[in-house]
Amino acid sequence: MLTMPYKDITPQQAQKLLEEQVLFVDVREAEEFADSRIPGAKLVPLSEFAGRAGELSKDEPLVLYCRSGGRSAQAAAWLAAKGYTKVLNLEGGILAWYRAGLPLDSTPVEATYRETAFSELTPHEARAWIEAGAYVVDVREPYEYAMGHLPGAVNIPLGRFVSESGTLPKERKLLLVCASGNRSSQAAAYLVGQGFDKALVGNLEGGTYGWMSAGFEVER
Repeated sequence: MLTMPYKDITPQQAQKLLEEQVLFVDVREAEEFADSRIPGAKLVPLSEFAGRAGELSKDEPLVLYCRSGGRSAQAAAWLAAKGYTKVLNLEGGILAWYRAGLPLDSTPVEATYRETAFSELTPHEARAWIEAGAYVVDVREPYEYAMGHLPGAVNIPLGRFVSESGTLPKERKLLLVCASGNRSSQAAAYLVGQGFDKALVGNLEGGTYGWMSAGFEVER
């Protein structure tokens, strides 16, 4: 029987933990955090998670949350796989917290981003990588991949990426692609966190949409 590597908790359970000063980790992006957040939460965006997980203690409980619980579940599973044993996920995310009538901190904060641990590439830069022999990995779902993908790209959906990343070459440039650049940035960050050379890991800014907008063709 399979068991969850982390525990989902309700907003009411989370509130009690907040009162006990348990650390809350917001895995949304900086502009979402800047708009409103659970009081006292620490921002570690999912797109930066693999490179910054070392900031989080393995010895103390952690409550992860996002907008609706999906991204934080991904982050919670990733931490659990890394040996974190006290990981909790806020079921329903900050939306459920708000609907339960619990307090939010909307004090204005500046939306700031850390330098990514991998290369963010424009479509033209990505094409140069491909021409230089980069290995292209499309992390979208198979039906998205079938609708059109970068020439020569292999399909490893994000849901299978952790289990299949060990098959990727470490001595070759790796170009990660999705529809808009968000899912592929998660995959790129994961690779760097797994010891892949950050100079050889690139993310296509704007994804396949940006690629086609630049006038480049896709394969079907």
